[in-house]
Amino acid sequence: MKIDRRASLTEALSTLCDGQRVALGGMTLYRRPVTAALAIAAAGRRNLELVTLTGGLETDLLIGAGCVRHLRSCYTGLEVVGFAPHFTRGVQQGTLGITEETEYTLSYAILAATMRVPFLPMRGDLARTDLLSVRPDLRTFACPLTGAPLIAVPALPIDVAILHATAADRHGNCNLRGQLALDPHLPTAAAVTIVTAERIVDTDALREMPGGINLSGLFVTHVVEMPGGSLPTSCVPDHRLNVAAVLDYADAAADAASWKRWLDRAIKVGAATETIQ
Repeated sequence: MKIDRRASLTEALSTLCDGQRVALGGMTLYRRPVTAALAIAAAGRRNLELVTLTGGLETDLLIGAGCVRHLRSCYTGLEVVGFAPHFTRGVQQGTLGITEETEYTLSYAILAATMRVPFLPMRGDLARTDLLSVRPDLRTFACPLTGAPLIAVPALPIDVAILHATAADRHGNCNLRGQLALDPHLPTAAAVTIVTAERIVDTDALREMPGGINLSGLFVTHVVEMPGGSLPTSCVPDHRLNVAAVLDYADAAADAASWKRWLDRAIKVGAATETIQ
């Protein structure tokens, strides 16, 4: 029997606890789970370890809200708008822990967790950079077959993965558009996967969309209907990146009083858009 995985955002996020490792889907300013991030901030979650291939506004706002103690990412910023202000201050002031990643190391770590193996080997070319000097968890070894130098990238299992989808059905099958980043792999590495979706449709309608079903509901724990759940970041084809809103965010993050006003207002707007299933 197929399971109905629909839930409200509050119900879905009730599984997320302080201190957990949380992975965010999407990439930079595209298809990011912004409303879910605001709900996490509103709930006052603390000491999270955040994992994202590239962090954007959703990552920065969680840092600014005091939810994050450690970040693993190969880039965090606001693209054409500039630096991610809370991330930048946190690193400069030493209040935010970071693990230096590359797209390769983070991808291999997630894939190793997906495959339920302790590590995956990657070519030893990375040893020609300075990365190994700041990543003692990356171990070098000789290939047992060829003797070539390899690097062991430890698995990175996820407690909770949160993604935003173009559309989903009530069983959690999803249609994802645009840059997929690590989205197809995060749910298979996570104990719990929460998907917010622009709309919930019938399975047949989902199959007929461009790309069809590219994330199986087998790996989804909760699916939340959340139109505009990625705003101000984009979600093709529903809405484009709202650059003006990202600029407003960057301006508000410049001082404590402006930031508190922005965050309070954004949390209220996010709460008002929640659809109770």
